[in-house]
Amino acid sequence: MNRSSNSWFFTLSVIALIGTIIYACKVPKNRLKSIKEVGILTVATRMDGVGCFYHRDQLAGLECDLLQAYAENLGVDVEFKRAASINESLTMAREKKADIAASDLTYTNRRWEQVTFSHALFETREVLVQRKENALTQFKELKGKTLTIHLDSAYIEEVKDKALLQKIPLRFPSHPENTAAISIDAADNKVSVLELIDSVSMGEIDFTIADEHIVNGSNGYNDNLDTSLVFGENRWVAFALTKDHDTSLVNNLNQWLESEEAQTIVRAYLSLLKTQGVDNVRGYALPKGTLSPWDRLFKRYASEPFDWVWLAAQTSTESNFRPNAVSLAGAQGLMQLMPETAKEVGVKDSFNPTQNIRGGSKYNQKQYRRWKNLPKREAMAFTFASYNAGAGHVLDARRLALQDGANPDQWFSTSISKGVEDYIVLLQKAEYYNSPMAKYGYCRGTETRQYVRKIFQQEASYRSQLKDLLKNKELIPDGHEQFSDTPYKL
Repeated sequence: MNRSSNSWFFTLSVIALIGTIIYACKVPKNRLKSIKEVGILTVATRMDGVGCFYHRDQLAGLECDLLQAYAENLGVDVEFKRAASINESLTMAREKKADIAASDLTYTNRRWEQVTFSHALFETREVLVQRKENALTQFKELKGKTLTIHLDSAYIEEVKDKALLQKIPLRFPSHPENTAAISIDAADNKVSVLELIDSVSMGEIDFTIADEHIVNGSNGYNDNLDTSLVFGENRWVAFALTKDHDTSLVNNLNQWLESEEAQTIVRAYLSLLKTQGVDNVRGYALPKGTLSPWDRLFKRYASEPFDWVWLAAQTSTESNFRPNAVSLAGAQGLMQLMPETAKEVGVKDSFNPTQNIRGGSKYNQKQYRRWKNLPKREAMAFTFASYNAGAGHVLDARRLALQDGANPDQWFSTSISKGVEDYIVLLQKAEYYNSPMAKYGYCRGTETRQYVRKIFQQEASYRSQLKDLLKNKELIPDGHEQFSDTPYKL
């Protein structure tokens, strides 16, 4: 080849290389392919107790359940990144710091301009949150009353539209008194919707507005609340992704969301929402001379320091002795084992009483090993707290106690000192669960505090009952008969 040919060949090669570079720059990178290559799907979420949160050291909530299943379908791991607010989670998705934003997001025109939404996960409604006693039945009955709400939320627009339609004036904090108006009290932006719901339940405020699925969810439900008064149109909850020309991820996600696997997860969640609050405690004939129908199983699988009476008290608190009980977070059976926990302790069927009690007792021992160096009473209290909330939340509460100068090894509060039970309650507040001390986010700490207290109270009550049974010679002796492996139905 002569010099002229070499020059021509070199020129063509350069042109081809430039063309390839230009084409590569124009063609957007395939995000789905990149995720599979890296092996990680990243998700921005608030860990605020609604769509995604930790329950008993396991990720729970519909959005977490769906995205963990989706990641498994892709053959990758999922990494959840904490965001302090909806706007932060949307920003993380928009700026590609996360592949997906999962923060209980509803479609709004403003958000449509910023991100791409997935197909809807489910439909929800905005409802007035009020106490059942003397509950209002019409919007106009709010006249002369105070509604506490975030002024930058979508809820306020619904209130304004409804007030305008019914010609009812709204009174904001800076406006003069007007008994014919609905007074709007601005909620602090640091206060979460779940906190406002709890405030209504406890009588600290009278009314707020929230999405129906939040109020009836595992962390929002309170049996003294009424949600029958509905506001505005139904709204759709979805995931959000960055808005660009690469649709590989959103198309694949949407296709999976329509699959039977995804729809089964959603249907199970919605089914539990509908039954939340329904009194499904059925009566059973308590065998004479026993504390529960399961005394002999408790005796068989109890191990120190948790003798069978402690197991009975714990199971009564967990499920009221119902072997088919299922919580909104997915805990199952007599001792309310989460599916991953059940696997961990060798339980194949959580609705089988024998397996469930054996597994719950084994899990107690695992938690107890973490606290066994504490005085026995405290160690048992911390064990029950870890069983209920997860050790991660308990450790967060201990860090808050230590930061406040309290004793992190003391669970129960006294008249002269705060215990960790007071600090786990703080993890219901966004101010605390978003702090650097809280690695596991939101925790319904009032439930955990009450759970531990109730077990200790129930155990004392059972001990008293046992004394009476012994005195009257009614106590059934220990037995070793075999229990059936089929689920017991009350």
